[in-house]
Amino acid sequence: MTPSFRCPHCTAPLTESLISFRCESGHAFDRAKEGYVNLLPGGRLKGRRAGDDDEMVRARRQIFDSGLYRPIINRIAALTAEVSPRFILDSGCGEGTYLAAATYLAEASGWGIDISRSAVQLAARRTAEHRYAVASSYALPFQDELFDVVLSVFAPRDLTEMRRVLRPAGIAIVVTPGPDHLRELKDSIYDDARPHSAADPHDQPPDCKEPVSFVAPLADPTQRLALLHMTPFWWSTSAERREEIAVSLTTVTIDMRVSTYRR
Repeated sequence: MTPSFRCPHCTAPLTESLISFRCESGHAFDRAKEGYVNLLPGGRLKGRRAGDDDEMVRARRQIFDSGLYRPIINRIAALTAEVSPRFILDSGCGEGTYLAAATYLAEASGWGIDISRSAVQLAARRTAEHRYAVASSYALPFQDELFDVVLSVFAPRDLTEMRRVLRPAGIAIVVTPGPDHLRELKDSIYDDARPHSAADPHDQPPDCKEPVSFVAPLADPTQRLALLHMTPFWWSTSAERREEIAVSLTTVTIDMRVSTYRR
């Protein structure tokens, strides 16, 4: 069965048209001009945007387009292609780079959800053939057993919910930071920088876990500031320290753990 969104109010399937998504109970959701749909329950955000803001999302797109994260993007795409998927979901898709790479290599169809409207909007503009929704990873807007692969890259996750929407032979791919991730950047900001903790107390042991770690050169001040701006570290960094980073940060360690979970 081809995946489709379901209603966040009654869980009935949503039928889509050129302008809206509607369930049999009469709940309706407008389709944005970029093609995505907002399926967050009304009033939840109390008038403010959730998730990454527009500047952070665009900084992330800039870094991904520069090739800085290419080894991890390629590894996720390769793992995805190994199961010859037809349908891939990226839960916490951000601006869509990981989903675009995975679907291209596997020649699969893609769906993406994120709580950030800015991220979903940017993703939908680049890959109009994918289906995107503003939605929570803790309440995926899909029926059971629809996807061959579910991705979660540096995103909030609920493994039980991810497994719910996986087909019986499907896999979930979860990417978390390793202890040395962005070590040089953190050392430039904090006097007592602590290593990342990749563990999540709600995660179960994976079927397989592998490191992807490399040191990447930073080309120029623009790229260095974009790297900082795509992280939460931006908000705790003074203007003076940002200028220092733009000049002095010449390399950065990208250290990630890629875990796979079988359905």
